[in-house]
Amino acid sequence: MNRPLWRQPEFWTTVSAVAVLTIGHYVAPTHDPFWHDLFRRLYYLAIILAAFRYGLGGGLATSVLVSLLFLPHVLMTRQMLLRQASEAVFEIPLYLVVGVVTGILSDRQRKANESLRRAERLKTLGEMAAGMAHEVKNPLAAIRSSAQILAGHTTGKDAEFAGIVVSEVDRLNKVVNEFLDYARPAPLRREPVKLSLVLDPCLELLAPVIEHAGVTVERTYPADERTVDADPNQLRQVFLNLILNAVQAVGSKGRVAVSISQSGHETRVTLKDNGPGIEPDKLKSVFEPFYTTKPGGTGLGLPIAQRIVSEHGGRLLIESAPGAGTTATVILPNREQAS
Repeated sequence: MNRPLWRQPEFWTTVSAVAVLTIGHYVAPTHDPFWHDLFRRLYYLAIILAAFRYGLGGGLATSVLVSLLFLPHVLMTRQMLLRQASEAVFEIPLYLVVGVVTGILSDRQRKANESLRRAERLKTLGEMAAGMAHEVKNPLAAIRSSAQILAGHTTGKDAEFAGIVVSEVDRLNKVVNEFLDYARPAPLRREPVKLSLVLDPCLELLAPVIEHAGVTVERTYPADERTVDADPNQLRQVFLNLILNAVQAVGSKGRVAVSISQSGHETRVTLKDNGPGIEPDKLKSVFEPFYTTKPGGTGLGLPIAQRIVSEHGGRLLIESAPGAGTTATVILPNREQAS
């Protein structure tokens, strides 16, 4: 936990600096402009110190405090030091500007450092977990083979239990494989590709599932579709996941609209369903690894899809509301804009 403010050395350093400079202002010889100019400029050090330590709030609070302490001194000396007082009046807005700008920059730097540390921790954790996942796959294969042999030599309940073991091992193996995909992504192999030529095979592959669910799929592609620089195999994984999610969400007699639209800089693939939608508190967690609302789901499909799209320089958006269906949008840079 963070220590209380009054127990932090930086806080008392800032307070002491402001107090010493303020006292210096008021006790310095009235007719000597050197000391007054020196003290009012040293105020900036206290403001910057507070902004670096406490961010925007600390910089703004200290600059306001300095301004309030400095203003009476300006009014008191304006008769004797007219020129210095006139200049000092314009110092107050500068105090505020320095406090705000330094505080904003400090907050941004702090967030960047925290993101970097978090990324390093996740990378290390991912490498360790991926190594463990590899070690788990070998025993799983042995367990599955043994369970199949038992199922072939038993009957009744014993055969049923052996079948359950095989089924659960298959499910666990799927989780391990998806986790490895998430923890150790394959490098992109970009090539010019039309996204409709990636979407159509996905829809054909899922045609039995779509037909069995009684779902209607509508496709809308531009006549003059342009290409994007992308890895078609990895994008196929993205679209398979999104289409399957939409089909499972709408249920019998539902509709899923798949469309492609292009502008000067980007291509959008939109999958819109008329399902029940997602509640706001659940929507904000859909990209978190292992978060799922589907029975038997791994919670890695959308995080993997988001990572793949991000590596392409694009964005994956999920918009939904209860009773209004769900819209998944994959946004990719057009070929001439891709890096």
